[in-house]
Amino acid sequence: MKILHFSLGFPPFRRGGMTQYCMDLMCEEMQCGHYVTLLWPGKLRDLSEKSKIIQHTEYELGNDLKCKNYELINSLPIPLMDGIVDPDLYMIKKDKNIYLNFFSKFHFDIFHIHTFMGLPFEFEEAAQECGVKVIYTSHDYFPICPRCNLFYRGKDCVDDHNCQDCVDCNKQGLSLCKMKLFQSDLYRLVKDNSLIQLLRKRHNKKMYIASKVSTERKLENVDKQKKYCKLRERYIQVLESLDGVHFNSNNTLKVYCDRGYSGHNAHVISISNSAIMDHKKIRNLHTPIRFGYLGPITTHKGYELFNAACKEMWDQGIRSFEAHIFVELEKRPPYIVCHKPYQYRQLPEVMDEFDVLLAPSKWEETFGFTVLEGLSYGIPVIVSNRVGAKDLIEDGRNGYIVEADSKKLKSVMEMLIQIPEKVSEMNEMIFHSVRIKNMREHCEEIEHLYREI
Repeated sequence: MKILHFSLGFPPFRRGGMTQYCMDLMCEEMQCGHYVTLLWPGKLRDLSEKSKIIQHTEYELGNDLKCKNYELINSLPIPLMDGIVDPDLYMIKKDKNIYLNFFSKFHFDIFHIHTFMGLPFEFEEAAQECGVKVIYTSHDYFPICPRCNLFYRGKDCVDDHNCQDCVDCNKQGLSLCKMKLFQSDLYRLVKDNSLIQLLRKRHNKKMYIASKVSTERKLENVDKQKKYCKLRERYIQVLESLDGVHFNSNNTLKVYCDRGYSGHNAHVISISNSAIMDHKKIRNLHTPIRFGYLGPITTHKGYELFNAACKEMWDQGIRSFEAHIFVELEKRPPYIVCHKPYQYRQLPEVMDEFDVLLAPSKWEETFGFTVLEGLSYGIPVIVSNRVGAKDLIEDGRNGYIVEADSKKLKSVMEMLIQIPEKVSEMNEMIFHSVRIKNMREHCEEIEHLYREI
């Protein structure tokens, strides 16, 4: 098959789970004999309807594999996770003829979209008009949430009051000038400069602090609220028109449906990546029992829930446990054991530091590779009911699914402290009965989906 992928671009300029997944999938598809091309949104020059597609040198995926490399010049803006200040900028019409000529020239069978950021609506329309089957993989919530994560003021955004909250939530979004800069050739050259990294770190901290503000606000701009509603409705219309929508978890599908998507063309397939391998083994239980948390010290990933559960047990005199984190704290509680941040290649040693892994996210996490990684090492995982990868957990057999609540989390942790042999039982169950899906197997699932649509 001839497959065109669309994502934000290639490493090292673009990083993160979506980029890595796209690279891994393309690599596997090429090894299976498919013709693979990546299109990515590049320089943003103005807001006119004019855009063009230019070809760059083939990109080396590794293993002597090279894929075609096309840049979409003058795409739509790319807000990343900073939010959308002006929804009108993301509904600008583009000249469809350029895209029709592109598809007519290359005769792709599949157009696989990994993000709608930067992708003009007319591009997807042109693909379908040329008979190309179009599929979208839901790596985040961008089509239904301008901030991508449905997390507002330190809480899960269960109800945005018909996009009323979007007006406030997106106030810290990037200006058009900044988005032009971040999509420029210059920024690609200086992105890893130490000063730029420092400024980016400060910006991210500012965004995080702003997201935790809990003051009540009244509706400030009815017209802007309507624009956010219109933008979401437009993306939902696109989702409904696609030949297939690939959700990496049932949780993600549910969240999309709660925001207006019908689900009629949905396919739920859990994902993997090239680093996932079967490392399962029968493990020796530590004494006292050790709980591990691999996420950052942020609210949305559930660190506060984890810490609160540990603190409550400690204060109640339940102290036969250790809580291992991989972030260094200036002032650490007595139950916390701090480790230095780790590189991925150190993961085998990291996993040996604890007996039970926790992924207690407070936001609606689309998947969560940490869960799959834990299972791949034979470690039971406690996940919140907002983690998409809970699809992999058989409650009580290879882990536990709990509400995103510190008391619920504490209850399960306390039970395992009292009955540590339960951890060993779950480890044995994982070792003997849990299949760890690798990237080749996942690629075969996606290929089957291509052929199905």
